[in-house]
Amino acid sequence: MSVTADLPVWTLALILGVPEQDRQLLVDWSNRVIGYQDPDYARSSTADPSRLTDMGRAALDHRPTVLTAPDGRPLNPRSRAALADMFAYAHALAEHPPPGSIVARMREAGLSATEFETMFFLFAVAGNETVRNALPGGLHTLLTHRDQYRLLLRRPEATASAVEEMLRHWPPVVDFRRTATRDVGLGGRRIRRGEKVVVYHASANRDETVFPDPDRFDVTRTPNDHVSFGYGPHFCVGARLARLQMTAMLRHVLAELPGLALVPGAVPDRLVSNFQNGLKHLPVRWHPHG
Repeated sequence: MSVTADLPVWTLALILGVPEQDRQLLVDWSNRVIGYQDPDYARSSTADPSRLTDMGRAALDHRPTVLTAPDGRPLNPRSRAALADMFAYAHALAEHPPPGSIVARMREAGLSATEFETMFFLFAVAGNETVRNALPGGLHTLLTHRDQYRLLLRRPEATASAVEEMLRHWPPVVDFRRTATRDVGLGGRRIRRGEKVVVYHASANRDETVFPDPDRFDVTRTPNDHVSFGYGPHFCVGARLARLQMTAMLRHVLAELPGLALVPGAVPDRLVSNFQNGLKHLPVRWHPHG
């Protein structure tokens, strides 16, 4: 999935102010956080030190080589200890951030060290993996519904609604857990303060009380109130950018590769994760005449 991996990384690097030479570090950090259950991603180290900036090479010195805590338990892959190299890089970048970059603006905002690290983490990882997994997942859904693919080729103006339907059918995030801050009733159930509540996006996106014929993939579906970006105060801050990236990619694929199809008999290689609904490899073929 080199193309779908590159697009969000290039975009985020530009927004954050990460030099081009260090972009691959963003891929490694995301792989380690999101793919820690997958042996291909868990110890991702694909950045070539010889191509990194001095700042990037210095960050590698902070990368943990032992992934166990002092008590012998495995390090939480999302902990500061496991991501020491990412946070070292973030602080180095903040010393001389490119003007107008998000990092420059965070520095100007006077965030605490913890706030800054948390925000950098969210931009570098959450803004990367979701689009990276939504694109191949959405394309797989589209190519397995050939009637909808052909409809979209005839009606490219429906690309925006197609992106929403792709997100509904293939939410990049499997689930999200929240903690109740007070006692509340929901769906006929009593949830007590402090209890955990898990939302499964694929289930919510097929709620028959919200979506007519919810299992049907329809690129012209409207309205389409899916929850793949969350809801209310937890709505994804990068939703607009993600939609823009997916729409641009899909329009380009439709215009340049109209004869795209899945390779017969090939099985998509799924990411081993209970959090991200991802594909590592999606074998496709292209014929100029369809």
